[in-house]
Amino acid sequence: MKTVLIADDHPVYLLGLKTLLETQFANDYRIIGTASNVDELLASLKSSQPDLLLTDFTMPGTQHTDGLHLIQFLRRIYPNLPIIVISVLSNQAIANVMLKSGVIAVINKQSLSTELHLCLKSLLQGMDLARNSKAQLAKTLAATGYSQKWQLSPKETEVMRLMKQGQTVKQIAQMLHRSKQTISGQKKSAMNKLGLTTDADLFEYLLKIDL
Repeated sequence: MKTVLIADDHPVYLLGLKTLLETQFANDYRIIGTASNVDELLASLKSSQPDLLLTDFTMPGTQHTDGLHLIQFLRRIYPNLPIIVISVLSNQAIANVMLKSGVIAVINKQSLSTELHLCLKSLLQGMDLARNSKAQLAKTLAATGYSQKWQLSPKETEVMRLMKQGQTVKQIAQMLHRSKQTISGQKKSAMNKLGLTTDADLFEYLLKIDL
């Protein structure tokens, strides 16, 4: 029986994850702990490392509150820990970055019960979840009416995500250890793909999307 740690700051989803595991996978997975923020998650992993981590993408806390940085930190500190990310994520570029970082699956919360059930079943059977997850994410986005008319690169997506947080080009360059010219070029390239011509258009767009 595999041990599982669940992390989600939304009580309803946390309960839903527990219920699914305890009712449909009682003979295969055993929950050894839950966490409702990043601090609790990291403390739990320090005390007892599970066989599988189910975690939300973005949670509150005093450290690693940026979802992508949290995932990359976990992959670096716990390289052998299988991680399934569960999120309301609607941006395939960010999902692709997570999959490339070593996350074995990205599950959309809008179809949690069906996707997670298939994912956990596939994991037991040793299937290639990373490849299946990318394909399933595309199907989920299409089913929920999300039309991806553009494809930002992972680096362009990261620049857009940090700009949405209020960071300037200079600050982003310092954070990512890139030149200002590089960041400006990635910003311009992203704007071209999005069909945006001014900074005002860009910030209005960033306010409307989930990154």
